[in-house]
Amino acid sequence: MSATDGAGTEAEPAYAPLCLPPRTPTRAPDFALPEGTCDCHMHIFGSRADYPLAEARNYTPQLCTLEDYLAMMAHTGIARAVLIQPSVYGTDNRAQLDAMARAPELFRAVVVVPPETGDAALAALHAQGVRGIRVNARNPGGLKLEDVPRLAARIAPFGWHIQLQTALERLAELDDLFAAVPVPLVVDHFGLPDPRLGTSSAPFVNLLRLLESGRLWLKLSAPYRASRIGAPFDDLLPLVEALVATRPDRLLWASDWPHSELWDAMPDTADLVDLAGRWLPTDALRRQILVENPARLYWA
Repeated sequence: MSATDGAGTEAEPAYAPLCLPPRTPTRAPDFALPEGTCDCHMHIFGSRADYPLAEARNYTPQLCTLEDYLAMMAHTGIARAVLIQPSVYGTDNRAQLDAMARAPELFRAVVVVPPETGDAALAALHAQGVRGIRVNARNPGGLKLEDVPRLAARIAPFGWHIQLQTALERLAELDDLFAAVPVPLVVDHFGLPDPRLGTSSAPFVNLLRLLESGRLWLKLSAPYRASRIGAPFDDLLPLVEALVATRPDRLLWASDWPHSELWDAMPDTADLVDLAGRWLPTDALRRQILVENPARLYWA
């Protein structure tokens, strides 16, 4: 599972350093995921010969194939998953769509499309299993926030949502924009909060308000992108408890496999599964967040 194993051998540009590869699964999690658990955020990175990377990118991924992910599913007990278009492919969704086509019963997808994409093309994507579009405000190469109103009106008839990756502080600035959007908003990775600010900070209180309104869904994912102390990410626990107490019916869980944009340390996905068991202390919460919520958002 390396960048040179079919992914290309050229030197990586300084602005897009090569990420660490994901760990090879070696153990099953201690926490037994409920039957039907959905991983709501993961990526496939294919051969660069087949799926060239965009020049406008800030990292270079390792080769991480569908077979690699299926092996991880088998080790962890994940039943199905949502393929998320990564920024390094821009609007070329083929790597995710091709993976989904090989196991359509296991996957849904969230893509990045040009604003001028026609209705027939959107309908074809829906038939393949696409259920949303992604706006990544952190990385280059994707949709811009100003594209959201136009695209939201176009995707609403399909029951899709808009998936957003941005810092928590930006959500308040975007409140007026998303108030007028006629589709659900799904925020990645807790909204990338600073846990040192606690649950009473203005950005987090605003997040709880949006969550309470029902307009927003939130992914409990990639704790290593928000924690300031590292594994087992105990500084995030008060935030998780506040989120679960507010609207557990609007929360999703994800592995963020293969954990791209990491250069120093790579988490064990089994540890992240075990962390979900600690975050969600009851069987009812586990089934709701790991199984029922994603079924409503992606498979209904």
